[in-house]
Amino acid sequence: MSNKLLAAGMLPLAAFAHAESISSSADDAMVVTASRFEQPVSTVLAPVSVLTRTDLEELQANSLVDALKTLPGIEIGQSGGRGQNASIFLRGTESRHVLVLVDGVRLPRTMLGTIDFNMLPLNTVERIEVIRGSGATVYGSDAIGGVINIITRNNAEATRFSMGGGSFGTASADLGVTRKLTDSLSMQLMGGMESVDGYNVRPSDENVGDKHGFESKNVSLRLSYVPSENWNSNVIGRWYQNEVEYDSYGSKQKLWVESSAISADSGYTSGKWNTLARLEVGQQKNYDFADGLTPSADNLNSEIRQIYSSLTSRYQARDNLAVTTGVDLTLEKYLDGNFISIDSIEDNPRQNIGVFGLVNWNITDSILLEASSRYDDNDQFGDNTTSMVAAGWTINEDYRLFASYGTAFKAPGFDKLYGWGGNAKLKPEESENIEVGLEGTTYNVGWSLNGYINTIDNLIISRKDSSGEYVNENVEEARIKGIELTADFDLGPVYNQVSLELRDPKDLSKNEQLARRAKEVAKWRTSVWLGDVLLGTQFMYQGERPNFSGGGMLDAYSVWDLTAQYDISNNITLGGKVANLFDEEYETAGDYPAAERAFYVNLNFAY
Repeated sequence: MSNKLLAAGMLPLAAFAHAESISSSADDAMVVTASRFEQPVSTVLAPVSVLTRTDLEELQANSLVDALKTLPGIEIGQSGGRGQNASIFLRGTESRHVLVLVDGVRLPRTMLGTIDFNMLPLNTVERIEVIRGSGATVYGSDAIGGVINIITRNNAEATRFSMGGGSFGTASADLGVTRKLTDSLSMQLMGGMESVDGYNVRPSDENVGDKHGFESKNVSLRLSYVPSENWNSNVIGRWYQNEVEYDSYGSKQKLWVESSAISADSGYTSGKWNTLARLEVGQQKNYDFADGLTPSADNLNSEIRQIYSSLTSRYQARDNLAVTTGVDLTLEKYLDGNFISIDSIEDNPRQNIGVFGLVNWNITDSILLEASSRYDDNDQFGDNTTSMVAAGWTINEDYRLFASYGTAFKAPGFDKLYGWGGNAKLKPEESENIEVGLEGTTYNVGWSLNGYINTIDNLIISRKDSSGEYVNENVEEARIKGIELTADFDLGPVYNQVSLELRDPKDLSKNEQLARRAKEVAKWRTSVWLGDVLLGTQFMYQGERPNFSGGGMLDAYSVWDLTAQYDISNNITLGGKVANLFDEEYETAGDYPAAERAFYVNLNFAY
């Protein structure tokens, strides 16, 4: 926190530079998600959390869910162990109210609802940036609770290899090679695989002895062309294939997904201008079939395609004034599958055009204003305008106060429009978020205190109509009030990171607590170097919460993880983890017990 406040006094807006995909250490205090361009975290007028590659390795994270659950504001609802469906609730909002980006581009899966984070390979990730609060004015639909941007690796010349194993028959291996082909051209190739035998994620009398496992394969290729200091271009191809076993009323079923994407981007800096153009085509197939079968046309659940293009520019009008503008076009097409009948879709492909503008203005050395607005025009639901205004006041070198007001929306996905209970007349869910924050450094403790109220209208639920059939409708309203306290500090050689969240996530229409969201959440992360050994702990407490609307309560729980890392040499590292150290019995989704105590070990080589 002290680094953030120091940067506020030393880094003017002129320090902003082109980047939508960066590779940097935590000490750089630079982020790209807030405006699509690199900027000091001190100039972001919203709470920001960053997990660097170093953090991911210190946490010994086995998945993105493992990593994200350690961050403030995030709660997890998972139907069992590794690979099972996982929902992420950010600041008490629905899982579908979290915008998920990979290198600044939303995933194709968004058109069918929420993202399953277990399906994204962790070995390709360089850093994760999470912005809590409305982000719709820059990215459009979905960012009611916040934005999660997963930034992929773009290493300097290196060779990496890792292998690991552990409980539940876990085995994994990853390889990454980056080479300069010429002075201006470099290539990066990465690949990985993982296999988990798993455990019985939903024990019953019908499935005694079953195990529900997970298998994953992934490959990515990046070509980077940097002919000069002010020009940088990339062509990136990504592919992954996952298979997860799950329980369906006592019978073992399999979900099989294949996802691929190819993208190209080019950024150019000239004088006061930074410009970035991007084009990406992503496609995903999902199959659902009984154990013993294989993917086929008969069990194709969905095949979808997304084409995304954008052009963004930042103009540094003066040392204290920067203007960012952008336009993006998204085409979403449902290609095939039994999840939705193609004949029922009115707009296929569905087109969305968005235009936004953002202004950052340092009125004085201590006062920063930010205002932004975005207009979206969508084939399906018409147009929508969102806006945000924020102000920050650096009281002195140790303290800063900020406040913001922003609106956001969530466009109904094809699942709500045309799936079970489909209603083509649905309107977007809309929100208003008000926030006040104070952050500072006191006695070498960096801390922040944030309070917010997020009101969400036109919430979509499924209910019976006059004929007794279930139909999706915009009928509910939610209000989430919360306070977040975070702190980081050293106790002797031990680094500590603590967060405490108190919130009231309420469905106003039913006057009840929102499902799977607690009123109290606490997290504590520690680490200490003892020579060449890094020891760490991660603690999480989640209060009781309803399993579903009107349902029974899930018990509160507390879980400890223990991690260790030994630097054998400059090039070789041995890591280990004990997850659920005290073998706590708990559930984050009703009738799906979380994994018992588990042990993992991995060996990393880097040259």
